[in-house]
Amino acid sequence: MENKLYTKQEVIDFINNGRVMSLTGSEKALSGLPKGNWIGGTSYYIVDTIGKEASDDLIFVDDFTLVAQNCKMIAYDETNIQDIAKNGYKNGFVVVVLPIDSQVYYTFANNALRYENMFDNPVVGYIAATKMEDYGKKSPQTATGIDGKLTNSLASVLYVELPDYLSARAEIENFDTIDPKSPKIVFPKDGFVQSDCTIDGKSGNIADYFENVIKPRLGGYTQMITSQNGALINRDIKIVDSQKGEVTFFSPVYAGDEYYLVDSSADYLSMFNRSLGSKRCDVLTCFSCISYFFGGKFEGKNVCKNGIYAFGEIGYQLLNKTVVTLEIDKVK
Repeated sequence: MENKLYTKQEVIDFINNGRVMSLTGSEKALSGLPKGNWIGGTSYYIVDTIGKEASDDLIFVDDFTLVAQNCKMIAYDETNIQDIAKNGYKNGFVVVVLPIDSQVYYTFANNALRYENMFDNPVVGYIAATKMEDYGKKSPQTATGIDGKLTNSLASVLYVELPDYLSARAEIENFDTIDPKSPKIVFPKDGFVQSDCTIDGKSGNIADYFENVIKPRLGGYTQMITSQNGALINRDIKIVDSQKGEVTFFSPVYAGDEYYLVDSSADYLSMFNRSLGSKRCDVLTCFSCISYFFGGKFEGKNVCKNGIYAFGEIGYQLLNKTVVTLEIDKVK
């Protein structure tokens, strides 16, 4: 079944037929769905190549039925999210939806890379949120087919077991690069909120640097970027509070990592289509940041892969401005 937008009644029929799915849409669209093999979350920015737009009667479906030998759903809070990878199958993958700014969101973001068995299976997903204009005013929602109830405090997790002749992998791609003129910025602690740092080896304050150096030069703020084992990872800025001398990020930065300013002059739409269009294996899911959706002017344009555009993506950890894909290969 093609991953795309379907009417709510079609989705209800899919659930009743036992399909294994991740569902994304508005709070109204996800309300009242029957029990079944699904998880869900709210997001209002969806690209469907056939031209449909998200609405209260349309739900985006990522369907895993054809590859699922078995499945289960679990809802986690901040007290047990550390078990997310331990409960997976021997051969399979994990799809997780976290409500933004919830306690489970912060707990996962700060600690995910240290969780037991975290790299045994691909862990992918996205951050459930609201429309941008409603951010901070309305609560994001998640749900599982265990009871179908919406919540703003739980992580919804789908575990899929694959047959032995298939294997899954998570791939991430960042279309930004390091600004060659950027200084090297290092923080002394892990966390979403940062103040003290070193800038090219000299003591500094990150809020002061963004407010008095970067903003006058660029007319605004920019993301930061780091390399983790060769992969470029973005850290989007949420708030610069010059009075407190603090910067809050949408995902945590880590002590000792070397951060740089982003060179974000890319043609995102062209790079997105070229990258995903060149993939030869089966791509089951695609999650990307709304920075691409708006910055790349994806809405109303031809894109080669349907997907969810969220306030953050998950590829083992919480990511920003990153394309995350779940891909299935035949075992040779």
